[in-house]
Amino acid sequence: MRKRVLAAAALLTAAAVAACDAGGATAPRNTPLTAAQAASLNRALLATGASFASGSVPAGARGARSMNAVGTGAFSFTFNTPVPCAPSGKVAVAGTVGGSVDAVGRTGTVSANLGVTHQGCAVKTDDGATFTLNGDPRIDVVLNAASAAQALTAFELTQKGAFTWSHGGSSGRCAVDVTASLVAGTQNVRLSGTFCGFPVDGTIAPLAS
Repeated sequence: MRKRVLAAAALLTAAAVAACDAGGATAPRNTPLTAAQAASLNRALLATGASFASGSVPAGARGARSMNAVGTGAFSFTFNTPVPCAPSGKVAVAGTVGGSVDAVGRTGTVSANLGVTHQGCAVKTDDGATFTLNGDPRIDVVLNAASAAQALTAFELTQKGAFTWSHGGSSGRCAVDVTASLVAGTQNVRLSGTFCGFPVDGTIAPLAS
């Protein structure tokens, strides 16, 4: 289960550039961001939420894992902790992560409900520029995933909210409303919505098992 969900998360972050650039989108008026820069920022935000897809939790989280001898059971944790950004700043992540594992039936679930607040978080874009992000007020991330023995049976990751950015002498505010969801009957994931005024529209295929 963890490997499949992590594979999905990796593909989401890797495909963010293609999704934002789909259709030859041009920059909206009154914003100095390019589509490629917006895609880099989108990838950074997706990575924060997707990093919890394995059911891992940060140090200091409150909760428990209850597993029997064969590895079947459930887990549930709550936390409110800063996560460092590279090269500087941090992201405050607060929320819950929970799920279940059936080692005999080879099935599992993971769910997360997170509030992500950037606090002077420096993010490098693909063109080498450094953007500093702050929550305005935050990005809400919801993840729900499930797997059977051979494949994902459900996967949905949403991020909604807003943040401010600054770079050089420029600054702005970005609204975020992006959904990544499993396409029924396939192992493909569809990304849709808007990010910093750019349309997000793309399909990732296939998901690794």
